[in-house]
Amino acid sequence: MIMKKFLLIFFVLMTFTFTVSAAADESANAKLARIEIDTYGSEQVGALLDRISRLEKDYKGANTTGNMNARIDGISDILYSNVNAPGVLAKVNALEWNTNRQVSGGGINSRIAMLETNIIGKVTVGTFNDRIRALAKASYGAEILPVAKVQLPANMLIKVETTAPTSSKKLQEGDIIPIRVIEDVFVDGCLVFTKGLIGEGSVTKVVRAKNIFQNGKIDTDFHMLKAIDGQETKIFVGIEAATEMGVNKMAEGLSLVGQTFSGKNKELEEIIVRGKNIDLPEGVQLYVQIETPIVVYGFKSDGEGLLADESFSEVPPSSLNPDEELIEQVESPQKTSQTNQSYNQPQTKSNDNNGEIIEIIDEE
Repeated sequence: MIMKKFLLIFFVLMTFTFTVSAAADESANAKLARIEIDTYGSEQVGALLDRISRLEKDYKGANTTGNMNARIDGISDILYSNVNAPGVLAKVNALEWNTNRQVSGGGINSRIAMLETNIIGKVTVGTFNDRIRALAKASYGAEILPVAKVQLPANMLIKVETTAPTSSKKLQEGDIIPIRVIEDVFVDGCLVFTKGLIGEGSVTKVVRAKNIFQNGKIDTDFHMLKAIDGQETKIFVGIEAATEMGVNKMAEGLSLVGQTFSGKNKELEEIIVRGKNIDLPEGVQLYVQIETPIVVYGFKSDGEGLLADESFSEVPPSSLNPDEELIEQVESPQKTSQTNQSYNQPQTKSNDNNGEIIEIIDEE
């Protein structure tokens, strides 16, 4: 029976669970540090109030009153929040893609400065939103970026690669295995994932290979990928992703044992592929898929750049609050289109895959 499974199954099934991005009880200092890393590239030093004041000048143009926690939350909303409009992070991602066809790492401050140098020819001053509007005008032709709310369906495929070596000799329990998007993904004419966006998995268990009778093992739980608007989406590798990897002979050299419980009776399915070892460099390509439908902000595009829309250019910039953007509401899409990918996206329901594991076997 086991041999029959080996003969019939030719792809890898990896399963992923979701990890919350920030603890509910995140301290003011931890939240401030996270904002500084995304803004300046590293945590800053000095008194907390001085650090908050610097951020407020960059995001709001002036300091505000109120308690420390409220001031930090106000900065966080401008950077990350996508409740009423895309945050600064989302807009910088869109501008970078429109200019370079991918997003880069580093802080918002340096990313905006680099865009200004390349597009305008000099670094300017003002709030981040002021500078973003000027960049949008110069690179796209209008100060308001063409955005729309889009629902990402369950099981939508995204092509990614690892950005660190994978080795059972070096990895420890709790280590992060980072990944990044390597192909743009569009839904109903809106860019929702772009090259360079990051995600991660974590190592849950490592067993070292000791002899020819004991293989090395890594249990790993990949779980998160950031969309273009900065939201963390729940991902996993299910049947659709595994099939696509099998067709394209991806992730070869990985020795994986994955299992998933599916159906009302929680029937156990085993998918087994054996390879030489897992001592691999960065750049191993694989597919992941959306686990749970999520609404994100996408940026209207024809695949070559941001797509001009008369409804945006007709709105006078003076009628907008500096921290507001024009949003077009879009109903949940019934169809998914993805350029730069040659496969058809299956529209199937996501199974309950919580608690699943991959086993990676090192045969040495």
